[in-house]
Amino acid sequence: MGKIIISAIAFYLLQYIHLNGQTVDDFYRVVSEKGKPPVEFIAENLKKTDLIIFDDALHNALEPFDFYSDLLTSGKCDVDILFLEIISIASQPHLDAYFSSPVKDSTVLLKVFQDDFSGYGLRYQTYLDILSDIWDYNRGKPQEDRIRVVGVNQPVYWEGINSREDYLIFYQSLVGRDYFMYRIISGEMQDFSGGIKGVFLTNTRHAYKNIKKGSGKPYWNTGTFFYKWHPGKTFSVRIHNATLFIESATSGKRETIQGMEKYTYSWRRMENGLWDRAFALNGNVPVAIPLEGNVFGSSDYIGNHMLDVIEGQKMQDAYDALIFLKPLEELHFSALTDFFYTPEFKKELARRIEIIEEGNMEEFLKQRNAISVEEFIERTFVRKPVTENNLIKE
Repeated sequence: MGKIIISAIAFYLLQYIHLNGQTVDDFYRVVSEKGKPPVEFIAENLKKTDLIIFDDALHNALEPFDFYSDLLTSGKCDVDILFLEIISIASQPHLDAYFSSPVKDSTVLLKVFQDDFSGYGLRYQTYLDILSDIWDYNRGKPQEDRIRVVGVNQPVYWEGINSREDYLIFYQSLVGRDYFMYRIISGEMQDFSGGIKGVFLTNTRHAYKNIKKGSGKPYWNTGTFFYKWHPGKTFSVRIHNATLFIESATSGKRETIQGMEKYTYSWRRMENGLWDRAFALNGNVPVAIPLEGNVFGSSDYIGNHMLDVIEGQKMQDAYDALIFLKPLEELHFSALTDFFYTPEFKKELARRIEIIEEGNMEEFLKQRNAISVEEFIERTFVRKPVTENNLIKE
């Protein structure tokens, strides 16, 4: 009983005191003295730089997209191009057709949402919503005042993938994905020579600006190419959420494009919860803060590359700034849409699943308590509501 009490007290104290001596007051001081409303903060920094890179922490996070829509359509931030990591360059004709249509018609976007990396389709309602919000914003504006939306991901041509071997060849082609996205964005930005202002919505490791391997060489993430080759032109921002903590590498599991089967991992609060306590002391109001030269920025780096980083890497090596929107306990996952699961696409989806799971279909269906691929599709790919983000609870 005594050991339990001592452990509880130790955990409680860690919420207030960092191992290096900082207290929650040190973090709160940064929030209260340097914090600004997020839209105002981003608008100011977009005047100083040309491209804001956002790490939404989780592709299915809801709150970042509410913020993005506010940022882009409030009229407070002058953005020329919105770049989307999760949508491929092959979708551009469909995106352009959607935004040039005099009537908002989501069926124009069917291929955009059907042809994603996973093969299952892009199901997050947040992406459909932000495209809809920008269509509304652009309506009635002259061409030069409209926001252009550009997909920057590598294309996947499912029509040409007819075996698991084909699928794995495509998987191998992703080795250069970060450079690919860098080149697409920098090309659209005219290599930062034309005064174009852009926003890039991406996920964690692509937004890192200067994380180094144990050897001292950089991890060449998309943000790193910009940081190294176009210094001062980009600004990388982390949206506060549960943080990925890589515990160890694993092996023997069936590979997926997402790649997380290679690791044992968990989700953590930053600095034993001190970040969250500082935001709570500030009333949990949305706030943006720079990371350079303060206790937030000097927090130890944790994230996708943490199994092999040079000693002393900090969060300010990964990002320029942090945005807090809500307490972790109040965050949500996006609703799931089903508008693009047409009868024709359901047949194509069954074909893709049989290819991806070739040699593993029996186990695949067993794990999902399904008697057939068709039954699994009909039961699974339906509209679903917003759900709580329970990563910290789990």
